[in-house]
Amino acid sequence: MYCKYAHNAGFSVRKEHHSFWPNSRKIRSKDYVCSKAGFKKSSDLNLQRKYRKSDTRTGCPAMIRFIVDEDGNWKVQKFIESHNHDLARPEDCHLLRSCRYMSDEKASILKTLTEAGIRTVDAFSYLADEVGDAYNYIQKEKRAKNEFGDTNSLIQLFKERQADDPMFAWDVQFDELDKLLNFFWVDGMGRIDFDCFGDVVIFDTSYRLNKYNLVCAPFVGVNNHWQNILLGVAFLSEETIESFTWLFRTFVRIMGDKYPITIFTNQDQAMTRAIEVALPSTRHRLCQWHISKKAPSKVWCFNSNDKVRGLFYKCLSKCDSEEQFEKTWAEMITEGSLHSNGWLEELYKIRKKWSTAFNKDCFSMDILSTQRSEFINNVCHDILKPTSSRTDYFLGLEKVMMTWRLSEQDEDYKCNQSVAVPVIKCSPILKQAAQFYSRKLYLFFEKEFLDGVGGMSIEHASSDSSQFLIKSAENLDHSTSWVVHFDAIDGSIQCTCGKFETMGLLCSHCMRVFRQLDIVNIPKKYLLMRWSARAKKDIYAARMFIGTGKTSEAGSGLSFRNHIIRFSYLIAAQAQGNEDAEQYMLNAMKDMAENIDLILHGKKFNQKFVSNEKGKISKFKRSTCLKKFLMHD
Repeated sequence: MYCKYAHNAGFSVRKEHHSFWPNSRKIRSKDYVCSKAGFKKSSDLNLQRKYRKSDTRTGCPAMIRFIVDEDGNWKVQKFIESHNHDLARPEDCHLLRSCRYMSDEKASILKTLTEAGIRTVDAFSYLADEVGDAYNYIQKEKRAKNEFGDTNSLIQLFKERQADDPMFAWDVQFDELDKLLNFFWVDGMGRIDFDCFGDVVIFDTSYRLNKYNLVCAPFVGVNNHWQNILLGVAFLSEETIESFTWLFRTFVRIMGDKYPITIFTNQDQAMTRAIEVALPSTRHRLCQWHISKKAPSKVWCFNSNDKVRGLFYKCLSKCDSEEQFEKTWAEMITEGSLHSNGWLEELYKIRKKWSTAFNKDCFSMDILSTQRSEFINNVCHDILKPTSSRTDYFLGLEKVMMTWRLSEQDEDYKCNQSVAVPVIKCSPILKQAAQFYSRKLYLFFEKEFLDGVGGMSIEHASSDSSQFLIKSAENLDHSTSWVVHFDAIDGSIQCTCGKFETMGLLCSHCMRVFRQLDIVNIPKKYLLMRWSARAKKDIYAARMFIGTGKTSEAGSGLSFRNHIIRFSYLIAAQAQGNEDAEQYMLNAMKDMAENIDLILHGKKFNQKFVSNEKGKISKFKRSTCLKKFLMHD
């Protein structure tokens, strides 16, 4: 009974103390507590483990105590309702540990499937589809395809998705004979993801649909958990400048006229020209993996001369400055007698698109290739057949997208319900980072911190502590060094390695300077919002705060509308399925609409609604939850 109440409220239950009647095994009292009750004992053994489990305990006081008489009648003796942590969202309640169970019917089906030789993972996938009534859905889609034909069926599917999801957007391009040439689609959550994580986009066109010879061109991003996110998908009938230009312009228009900071693609001349036209403010980077793959066939001594090969890879990503790149490239050409190599000459002309030495001033998340996008190709190859239609591919990619979002939802839940345990528990900087960053990004930051404090040495420092020369403590005699500039007035810090500019994380060299200056907190401006544990909420909350002032920027009206639409969509998606949350949102929006009307007519309005309504809803929630609990049969 308490578990059902807890799952509705959004927390997990753990058994606690109990007692028995004297000389008996009959229960006399029983305590059930929130799973976050108490604190775990710290142990130095945890530091020796390869994997450190996140800390989920917060000392939560929520609990219930039952007393049981000798006849077995249970009665509530003590009930504490309040929690000191965030509760799980309705869509995350299935992840609560005490909520995980399998019905006898599902267990029987699973047993039958595994005894028949079906892999466990496939059996679970079958059960997941059954829960979603996947069979009826598939039959409906098959009937639609047979009834309308492939192209009409696909457009009909777009219209159906748009009816269910107002932010679902799509566009198609036809030729003069009304034949479908290209199409692009993205759902509402994809547009939200781009709004929050669209700074770096990976675009790959290496996968083709055999049936139509169409190019599958997904736009892939990276979220705050370092996971892939699908920002939209296109299918192109031809890889021409016109097709790519149409696609990139359509992508930007649908995404609210927002341009990515960096886009990674394969080396394609038509694509390059299209990006110059349609994405003029976006930094175009080429996939290093494809370049290095071509090198053995283009450079005659690549495999036989280890020094040439090493210098080539250094030019790709190991040069710390443009000057070092030029010196390394010249040494490579001389060492291999490659002065007349045409492929290297052409590659040198576009060096700013592939060498990291020329891109330390631009945010790119330290990505070097389009491998993340090519992962979709492998998935498509596994779940689809050569004879699959456009509609099949659309539905298959939807399945991939939903799988990724379930993984993101799971990670959001873990970040919301637990905190990473720093390897040095007494470090204020690591504690601050563990509270702010997502779990994956915290591990990246912790590595930089440990490398800086334990692996870097200050070779020289200026008298005013504004400039530091940093070298690796392991190779002090090595010529490689980094210069860190620090401004004590505004707390600004910058390193020549460009880690923060490209990745959004402070580097190990800055960490060494912080340690030298006894700085125990990361300056707020170096905590990049897109890497926070609750990135979407933090980003929109920050924009709401910034947006309170007046602005005269060109296109500010469009930016405001896009921001409000996406923020409202995100809130509605969170409230959906919870009756109290839905009612509160409707009441708030009704009151807001009335107040906006008063503002537009130059009248004053009552601002007391928000606080009063919050209190009302909070009280209503408490009484409703308690009533459901006490009257549960």
